[in-house]
Amino acid sequence: MKALFFALPMVIIATSVHAVPKYTSTRMNCEAVQATVREHGRVILTYPSQRLKGQRLYDTYVANGHFCRPGEIIRMATVPSADRPNCPVRQCEPNDTEHEPYGRDQSPNDPAY
Repeated sequence: MKALFFALPMVIIATSVHAVPKYTSTRMNCEAVQATVREHGRVILTYPSQRLKGQRLYDTYVANGHFCRPGEIIRMATVPSADRPNCPVRQCEPNDTEHEPYGRDQSPNDPAY
């Protein structure tokens, strides 16, 4: 029982360190959205859907490639902010070229290969 008493706080601390903060991008101006991403490194941004009334969209955005998982690369994306419909942010995505041995434009049947 004593072991559980001492181990439980350590587990709580360890899991809370990796918690990703969540923000509503439309409650901040674009500069604040970008500053928040830079400050935390990795955040979840949520915002209302333009197509489906009452639905909220969300995704994870990062400050730079150091916050991506192995095998992922940075791509530019946009989210709505209080002052701009398209505020530029960065997002990680799988690097599809790793799984394509001939590249996107070549295949073994391509005469230029």
